[in-house]
Parts: sequence; C-alpha cells; structure tokens
Amino acid sequence: MRGSHMHIGRGDGRITLIFQQSAGQQAMSGVYLLVMAGAICALLIGCVYVVVFNPARVFPVVPLFLGCAALATVNVVSGLRDRDCATMFDLKARTVTCMESGVISRVRGPISFDEVTALQTRVGFAQNHRSVIAELVLASGEQWRLGYELIWLRPASSSDIPRLVAKVRKASGLAGDHSE
Repeated sequence: MRGSHMHIGRGDGRITLIFQQSAGQQAMSGVYLLVMAGAICALLIGCVYVVVFNPARVFPVVPLFLGCAALATVNVVSGLRDRDCATMFDLKARTVTCMESGVISRVRGPISFDEVTALQTRVGFAQNHRSVIAELVLASGEQWRLGYELIWLRPASSSDIPRLVAKVRKASGLAGDHSE
C-alpha cells in the first residue's frame, strides 16, 4: 500500500497533475494534530501551574515547557501545510496553476511557462518520511511541491511520480530532471 496517490487528468488542451493523500494519511494527520494541540495545552497549563504553585522551580521548568510547546507548534503548522494538490498545465495558454486543498487551501498562479525553470522529481522528506517529491522550480527561486509518495525503505525507482512528471514535461515542453 503506497498511501498517497498521484495521477494525470487530461482534457481541453490541459494536463492536470493530481496528488491526493490516502484516507489513512488524512485520518492520521487529524489525530496527530489533535495530539500535538493537546500536548501544547498541557505544556502551557504546566507552565501556569509551576508559576502559581511552585515559583522556586520557574527558572528550570518554564523555559523547558515553553520550548517543548514551541516545537509542538512547529509540528502543528507543518501538519497543516500538507494538503491535496491539483496542478493544471494549460498547454494553449502556456500557464501553470497550482490549487491546494486541505485545512488551509490556496491557489498559486497562473504563471507563464517562461517563469518555470524546472519540473522535476527528487528524493527528500515529506511528513518526516523519505519520499519521492514532485516539484516545480520557478525562476524566482520559489519551489512548489506538487505531491509526494512515501517510499520509506523502498528504492526511489518504485515510485510512479518520476514517470508521471516525465509525461507532463514531454507534453508541456518544460525543462526538468530526475535526481536522487
């Protein structure tokens, strides 16, 4: 079972690269966010408790609790960033539009193919696991993550993402490479 899923949709002079998290990933993300939110609340309540009932321990305990709460907040924010993504390559208008949906949704683009320096894949980390990642690199240096597939211990060659990205590159004429 691979978890996330990426596929291509075609029609009316457009190619859409669609990334969807599996139902299991979505459920686990929700549970993870709730656990992290609970940990943040518990750490902040612990800070208040120490300040009110044991002021002699404020210096060693409160900074530790606040640091842990800050790290948990970073984990919550990174969890909110994971979302499904549909990237539309309009071959007639020669533009790219990226539509991300999830807890926080947003639309990037449309941008001209001329602003894209690479449509590529690479091996990196998504959701704290080794993954094959599809990304769009812009001339401005900005990188749009279009989707990923968790590969954990499997070789990168087991992923379908490089093949799908190569198809989109071929149809759109965009530059790019596959790197590991």
